[in-house]
Amino acid sequence: MKRTHRSTTALLFAGLLIASPLHAWEVGEFRQGMNRSEVEQTLRTWNFDRIMTSGSDALFAYDLPSNPAGRRFLFTFCNNRLVAFDQEVEPAFRHFVVVASNYSNQYGNPLKVIPYSSVIATGEKNLLAMFWRKGTDYLGVKYVLYPTSEQLSMTWQVSNNCWEAPR
Repeated sequence: MKRTHRSTTALLFAGLLIASPLHAWEVGEFRQGMNRSEVEQTLRTWNFDRIMTSGSDALFAYDLPSNPAGRRFLFTFCNNRLVAFDQEVEPAFRHFVVVASNYSNQYGNPLKVIPYSSVIATGEKNLLAMFWRKGTDYLGVKYVLYPTSEQLSMTWQVSNNCWEAPR
């Protein structure tokens, strides 16, 4: 009887290990843990209008306003490893509600909600961000309302030793 119990426990543990993903989140060809040069190499095939570094820990890839694709990706690194990916989508509060509702239906109540207001040079900036946990990943949606524009982005993050996730 002991042998069967040990075998069953070992099989269940092995099944969990096999079922665990080798990488956490993966969006398109970008996956958590890629090093910066892998991300830069992959970005070459995406034909963005501009790719620029932002400090030592971020890479911003975007299309110019004249480009109908209108893509905007932000990659954040910790110790040269990709730990966060933000993708801007068509900004509208109703889109924020749809994404947040879908995440809530799929993952339950948000783990963290960040309501934030501040004053910037052109007026008031309001932010509403919500984050859910999926295994070791954090999924989020952020909506920012500026005086003359708005921004909506979806984010994927993992815990790291450079900053506290989710943020």
